[in-house]
Amino acid sequence: MSRAPKPPPGRPNWRHLVALLLGAMLVLTACSGGGGKKSDGSGGSSGGSAASGGSSGNGGTTGGTNAPAKADPARVTVTPADLATGVEVGSMVVVEVGPEDKLDSVKVINARNEQVDGALDADGKTWKPKVPFTFGSKYTVTAVAKNKEDQPTTSTTTFTTLSNDNKITASFFPDDGTTVGVGQPISIKFNKPVKDRAKVEAALKVTASPAVEGSWHWFGNQRVDYRPKDYWATGTSVKVDLNLRGIDAGNGAMFEQFKSFGFKISDTKTVSVVDVNTKTMKVYKNDALVKTIPVTTGEIPAYATWGGKMVVMEKYVKTRMNSQTVGLGSEYDIDDVPSAVRITTSGTFVHGNYWSPPSTFGSQNVSHGCISMTPDNAKWFYDNAAMPGDIVDVVNAKERVVSPDNGYGAWNLTWEAWTQGSAL
Repeated sequence: MSRAPKPPPGRPNWRHLVALLLGAMLVLTACSGGGGKKSDGSGGSSGGSAASGGSSGNGGTTGGTNAPAKADPARVTVTPADLATGVEVGSMVVVEVGPEDKLDSVKVINARNEQVDGALDADGKTWKPKVPFTFGSKYTVTAVAKNKEDQPTTSTTTFTTLSNDNKITASFFPDDGTTVGVGQPISIKFNKPVKDRAKVEAALKVTASPAVEGSWHWFGNQRVDYRPKDYWATGTSVKVDLNLRGIDAGNGAMFEQFKSFGFKISDTKTVSVVDVNTKTMKVYKNDALVKTIPVTTGEIPAYATWGGKMVVMEKYVKTRMNSQTVGLGSEYDIDDVPSAVRITTSGTFVHGNYWSPPSTFGSQNVSHGCISMTPDNAKWFYDNAAMPGDIVDVVNAKERVVSPDNGYGAWNLTWEAWTQGSAL
C-alpha cells in the first residue's frame, strides 16, 4: 500500500490549517459579551436573566435590561350576579375587587335609562340605593375598578327584581301640604290586614320640629295612629316617612310605597268645650275664651251625645242627614243640613239647625246625638273653629266616652294606655 506523499518543505499541512481555524473560532466564542439574546427568551423584556445586575462576569456591560412584570387587571365581582332574576327590592349592590385593587365607581341605571340615586357605604364596596328598587324592573350595574398601576377594568351586569302579585297599600291623613289643628293624630290605614305589625311600624318614621315625644297605636290590623304625648305645639312642622317598599306584611302581601308626606300644625290652638248640662259651647283660642254658643245635644237617655275629646274630621257647607245611615230607622231625613262638621266616624256632627225653635238652644237637649245650634252660630263655628284637627271636648256627658278609634279619639286614652298599643 502506498503512502501519501509528504508535502514539500515550507508548505503548511491542510490538517494543521483546519485545526488552527477551529481553535480561533473557539477563542472568539469564549470571549464574546453577554449582550446577545438567548433563543429561549430568558433574558428579554418578559423578565428574568440570571445576571440581574445587567453586566457580564468579565465586566462588560449587557446589551439591555429586563422590563418589570406587568400588573394583572383589576378583578371585579358584582352581586346580584349577572342576569339574576327575582332580586329583592330592598337588596344592595355589592362589588368585590382584588386585594390590590381599588373600586373607582358604581353606577346603576333603571329600565328607563335613568341613573338611580345611591352611594357607597363606609365599607367602600356596598352600594345602597337612596330608594329601594321597584318591583319587576330591570337594572344595569356598571362598576369600574383600578389595579395597582391605576389601569381600569369595567364590569357591566344586569339583574331583574321580583314581581309583586299581592300588593298592600297604605293611605294616610293628614294630606301632604295641609295645615291641621293641634289635636290631629297621624292615621295610616291599610287595604289588607297586617300580620307583622312590628316590622311595618318600624318602617314608619315621624320627624317633628320642635321635637315631640310620640308613639304609634294599633287599632286592629288595618289601622295605626300616631299622636304626641300632649297636643301638638302650635306651628309645629311634621314629616312622615313611609319606608314600606319591599316589606312583607306577614301574609304574603308586599308593600310598594316608599314616600314621605308633611303637614303643619295651625298657629292657633282651638278647643271647643261642649257642656251637656249647661247646653253651651265655649270656644277657646290659645286658651282664651272667644265665644259662648247656646247648643242642644242628644236627647237623654235615648240619644245621648258621646262624651270625651273628639277631633274635627271633615266639614260640608251643606249635607244630607238620613237616620237610616246610622241605624235609627226613619227618624229623620234632612237633605240640606247647613255648616255640618263631622267629629266621629259613627256620625256625630256639629251643625246648623233651622227646624228647631231658637229657644231650644241653651235650654233643651233634643237631638239624635249631634251638637246643633242656630244656622248663624253654626256658620261662625264652621269658619272659625272647625279646621281638621281642632278639638271638640264634650263634658258632663250622659253617654260613655267615645272610643279612641271612632274618628280621632286618641286623646281619650292615657299616655300609658296609648303607648301600650305600639307593636314595638
